[in-house]
Amino acid sequence: MKDYVYGINKSGLSVIKLLKIQNKDFDCWDDNKETRYLLKKKFSKLKLISIKETNLEKYNNIYLTPGISINDKKFSKVLKSKIKRDLNLYYENIKNEKIIAITGTNGKSTTTKLIGDILLNSSKQTFIGGNIGDPLCNSIVQKKIFSYHVVELSSYQLETIKNFEPKISIILNLSKDHLDRYKNFGQYVKAKKNILNFNSKNINLISIDDIFSKKIFNNVNIKNKISFSINNSSADIYFENGFIIDKYFSKYSKIKLFDIALDLSHKYNIQNILAAYAVCKYLKIPIKFFNKSIKNFQGLPFRSTITLNTKSKIIINNSKATNVTSALLTLEDKKNIFLILGGIAKKGDNFRDFHSFKGDIQKIYIYGKSRFFIKKQIRLPQISEVYLNLEKAFDKVWKHVAKFDGKATIIFAPACASFDQFENFEKRGNYFNKLVLKKVKR
Repeated sequence: MKDYVYGINKSGLSVIKLLKIQNKDFDCWDDNKETRYLLKKKFSKLKLISIKETNLEKYNNIYLTPGISINDKKFSKVLKSKIKRDLNLYYENIKNEKIIAITGTNGKSTTTKLIGDILLNSSKQTFIGGNIGDPLCNSIVQKKIFSYHVVELSSYQLETIKNFEPKISIILNLSKDHLDRYKNFGQYVKAKKNILNFNSKNINLISIDDIFSKKIFNNVNIKNKISFSINNSSADIYFENGFIIDKYFSKYSKIKLFDIALDLSHKYNIQNILAAYAVCKYLKIPIKFFNKSIKNFQGLPFRSTITLNTKSKIIINNSKATNVTSALLTLEDKKNIFLILGGIAKKGDNFRDFHSFKGDIQKIYIYGKSRFFIKKQIRLPQISEVYLNLEKAFDKVWKHVAKFDGKATIIFAPACASFDQFENFEKRGNYFNKLVLKKVKR
């Protein structure tokens, strides 16, 4: 039987490449006309069959890009076992590589890169990818020899995988997100839990900093586990007064965190550092490679990146903050905040949570499709203003900051999806940087 690939972005393209290498018979389709044109130009013999003009039940496997919901009505008559993601095809083709799989609502990408850096610095042949960078199937298409795969996995990728057994599974945190794609938060958590392994030779690293992750850790059916926390001293590994306290790999040891890179200096990154430390110890990698990696770490774009820092203002671009929880983390330990947020609000997010920072916020500038909804929910009318788009909001920020007496902290942390005005958070972040550059050049 044939396979079918629907949605040909980066992950879909990597699936196509792998199926071609394996000489598999498959049809494919993307709803975007330009994407189809470019694909046909690259692969002249590709069979492009519209999803509306084919019987999906005749296919053996239907690979959906993560951007397409498995609950779409198009697939209501198809056996659930046929609906798959790139993770399924990737895992079927893994041989001896040791997989370190990372998920969570926030911090996945930073943790993935940091762990990848540690392995590379210790001279391990390592593939780093998944939901960031290289798509999963590219690790096989490249035909390179990798000892380790460090992969970031979203709930969308995990929702179709069964009996997944990574060498190390990591759950960083869980908070309400993507509820537009799930009937309830429980379904989202259920998808995330598919990352856990039950092979006694492998390990699960689970944060206990939020109630949902802690509940997973306390599940008696999970035997092979290590807890970590940024504030809970009952954890196997926790952080206290600048030290990592390790009660798992030794009876009690204190590891001072020296020379943390600027891109890891935010408090919320401690959780990512603890997970990376646990991986380092579990794989028996000398601690010097951990220290070197956190000292020299260069963050991924648009994750609380400092775009400008002068005597009068600092500008932080966290376009990656696509939910309220992530945006709130950006505000920690900041003063004189001029906050820009907006886009498409996510179901289940509560913008009133920004109240906890109202003493540090000078002004809030809300733009985009959900601007009126957000302003109403945030309930800070004295300091909140709405604008049609990001450019108009930033123009007003610049004017207000010019009159501010003190050093202003301009934070771009949208707390929303980007799709009303931008294709993705990367393009949104790039656009914001261009707005900053235009002002600076004047």
